[in-house]
Amino acid sequence: MSGHQASRQVITAGLFWGSIWGLYEATVGYIIHGFVRMPGTASVLMVPFAVFCMLSATVSGGALRSAVVAAMAAAGIKLMNLALPVPHLLAVLNPAAAILLEGLAFTVVARSLGVPGRRPVLPELAMGVLLFSVGWRVLFLGWSAVLATGWSVGMMTHGLHAPLGFLVRDSLLSAVVIVGLIGLTHGRGRTPQIMRSAPGLMTVAGVLTLAVAAELTLTRLG
Repeated sequence: MSGHQASRQVITAGLFWGSIWGLYEATVGYIIHGFVRMPGTASVLMVPFAVFCMLSATVSGGALRSAVVAAMAAAGIKLMNLALPVPHLLAVLNPAAAILLEGLAFTVVARSLGVPGRRPVLPELAMGVLLFSVGWRVLFLGWSAVLATGWSVGMMTHGLHAPLGFLVRDSLLSAVVIVGLIGLTHGRGRTPQIMRSAPGLMTVAGVLTLAVAAELTLTRLG
């Protein structure tokens, strides 16, 4: 495969899985944040899917750069809400920041594990998942602290209960679910076909358009 083809595959895979991620964020996220009030629900349903999308992008694109592209695409879909007449700024920026920080943490941890070049053993993966789960949340709390200092808004302005729950409870919930899902497939020694599929440009464009439309429509409804 030439360098041009490899770069195209990296971008295409990243855009496809980033669009899938963005579509999931728009639809399932709308249901969770609008109708489900149970703490930790997003950690069980949203973050593991984000990891699945970034891992699938990496496998399909053949490089960790695809995971970066996926995170940027998913965050970009969320930022499309800024085009709405009266966007709630933090309701747009916070999810986009969380997505980008998840992408950063995933990339750092995956690179340390040698992914996608090697297949780490399950204990290594479990430790990596925990580092990912805690790492991006620490970074997000730093983002929240900046908001609290500069604008007196965000998670850090309502005492320690919310940030501690976000860091400890939600990190553990995400890690347990992700490790459990990895454990179901790790012993088979073969990556699922759905994660290895290379989508065409028309498929990518279609999913991206659907994700943007869902995001804008459901934001207006919410």
